[in-house]
Formats: sequence, structure tokens, C-alpha cells
Amino acid sequence: MIAADKEIKAGNIVNLSGELITLRDQSAKMLANMLENGENTGLDLENSAVFFAAPTPGFKEGRMSIGPTTSARMAAFIPTLIKHGVRFFIGKGALPKDTVDAVIAGKAAYFQAFGGTGANYGSRVKSMELLLFPELGPEAVYKIETSDFPVVISVEIQTVAYFFNL
Repeated sequence: MIAADKEIKAGNIVNLSGELITLRDQSAKMLANMLENGENTGLDLENSAVFFAAPTPGFKEGRMSIGPTTSARMAAFIPTLIKHGVRFFIGKGALPKDTVDAVIAGKAAYFQAFGGTGANYGSRVKSMELLLFPELGPEAVYKIETSDFPVVISVEIQTVAYFFNL
């Protein structure tokens, strides 16, 4: 579960604190396939938040970087993730219009992380736990605990507005 320090309204810059699940291209595909096939993932996705990113090694040494990846590449998996309880997505760049519509219909939200700030985001990670697909290395599924994680609210259901091109 995540919390924001300001109102979740499109255009607001907020600081998020709480748990995020990381996904990248391969792990998103593998997780979506498991969910679509009814396989037990062992994950509690209800009201969860996904960060499209892959942490670099170095968390224990205090030198981890974790920057956002392009969300448009993950768009195909977002409807499945919403269907299984994910309510918040964080990534970089615009989403295709049909994915924006799916986010709104699913009563979810999309936040844009700032590109080029991986070291800054890495310094805001308080804990990290490997959850699935260790063979993928940094692109595996991790649970990270964050504090004061800055993002821009891009798509949310209150104003049905979206902002792009950060």
C-alpha cells in the first residue's frame, strides 16, 4: 500500500511512501501470463502499486539506482494487472490512449516518475525483497519500500485528465 503527501489529482507532484512492486519487460510478461492462466503467483496485488523499473545491484552497499522505464512497452500488461488488483502504476512517458481508458475504467491511476533520476530514487528505497523470477536478475520482481518518492500524477479517475512529455 502506498500513501501520498498531497491530493491524488492529475498534474500534482506528490511524494509517495510505501511498498512498490517492480516490473520490467520480461517479468511483466511472465507475471501477466501466470495471472491469465490462473497460476498462483504468491503475490498480494490487491490495491498494490507497480513501478516499471529494475534496480541495479548495490542496495546493501547504499549505492543502488532505480530509474523508471518506458511505460508504453508495459501497456499490454496493464489491463491484466488491474483485473488482479493493481491500482497504481509508475513509469516513464505517455501511455497509449486505450491503456489510459483501461486505467480509468479500472479505477486505477498512472504516475510518471522523473527520467534521469535513478540514483535519487535509489536513495529513497528503504528495503528490497526479491519476490519472483530470480533468473531475470535486476529485471526480476522485487518489493521495495520507499519514502518521499516524487512522481507526477498523470492519469486518475477524479478529473479524468492526463499529462505527458515530462
